[in-house]
Amino acid sequence: MILDSGKVVKQAGHRKSSMMNTPTAAPTPEWLIFAIVGGFFVAFPLFWCLVVWILSRASGWHRLAARFASGGRLITGARHSGVTGMVGLVSYRGVLTLHFEPDGFFLEVMTLFRVGQPRLFIPWSEVTERMPHQVLWWTSVSLSIGQPVITTITLPADLLEKQA
Repeated sequence: MILDSGKVVKQAGHRKSSMMNTPTAAPTPEWLIFAIVGGFFVAFPLFWCLVVWILSRASGWHRLAARFASGGRLITGARHSGVTGMVGLVSYRGVLTLHFEPDGFFLEVMTLFRVGQPRLFIPWSEVTERMPHQVLWWTSVSLSIGQPVITTITLPADLLEKQA
């Protein structure tokens, strides 16, 4: 800068860098990077399991499992996987698998969602009420399970009609 009779005039090519006065950060220790990555691989699965377990409680799946867990019963019947449905108020979009038999049906979720949600076998005799529903383009049937009702299971109507 040149002072010209009290005026400050900038001279071309003489810019002061603001980076010159800032202190440089210390390098990140290698162990910190490994701790963050390792922590993610421990924390994320634990968080996932907690969320899925909470959903099993919110849906009523755990109450169904107390009464209708399939245990070692052999699965037979037609398999329908990737089914969208609801248990209670919890939506299971494309993660349900159903096997229909003459005396009932098996219901299970994809392995990633299985924490707190074991495979169920629900006898047709325990379905106490069928209520049809239409939500936009999805036609479904809500099945009330148990007496007194434990929870409801809502499944696509076309899938249940094939089994009737």
